[in-house]
Amino acid sequence: MSQRGATAKASSDRKEYNEAQELDNLSRVFARLNKKSDGKIDVDELWTHLKFLGYKCKRAECEDMIWEVDEDCDRCVNWEEFKTMFYRVRHDKSGWEPRRLFNVVEFMMHDKDMSGTIDMDECMEILFRRFGKEQLEAKVAEFMQNDEDGDNDISFTEFLEMDHREHYKNRGPGEGGALKASKSSTQVR
Repeated sequence: MSQRGATAKASSDRKEYNEAQELDNLSRVFARLNKKSDGKIDVDELWTHLKFLGYKCKRAECEDMIWEVDEDCDRCVNWEEFKTMFYRVRHDKSGWEPRRLFNVVEFMMHDKDMSGTIDMDECMEILFRRFGKEQLEAKVAEFMQNDEDGDNDISFTEFLEMDHREHYKNRGPGEGGALKASKSSTQVR
């Protein structure tokens, strides 16, 4: 096998490993949200977890997050709807897929120890898999600059602010549907 062939195979193997890890993490997050173990996430389960993350919102906001991805209109999100939502947003080039539940899921996927924050180790693991060793240091520094309170952990509110800046920097105000973070109203201390 040539050097180029070996490199392509290694890259393909890493991609398959990353995809399998991502699916495992997605399954872990679904199970964490599915407190009743009934195979679906309802408004109360989502609302309870958002409160745990320190995100203050009205029940109606959680109902809307469920409604955006609830294909069978049962007011819950089952595993297939959950996976579909995640991969639709992950591969969305237009920026118009509903991101609110996705933001919660992505944060939870990063928060491996389920502490409600993303610490430096969790950040490095995710960014290493996404960007490789060459870009790791720069990406970690970029990610951690969003730590506004200097505690070396990224809270859900800080994560939302970062996502909002990144996702909407090329779009006008009011476009799209991400959760909005406001320091005065969303972080529970």
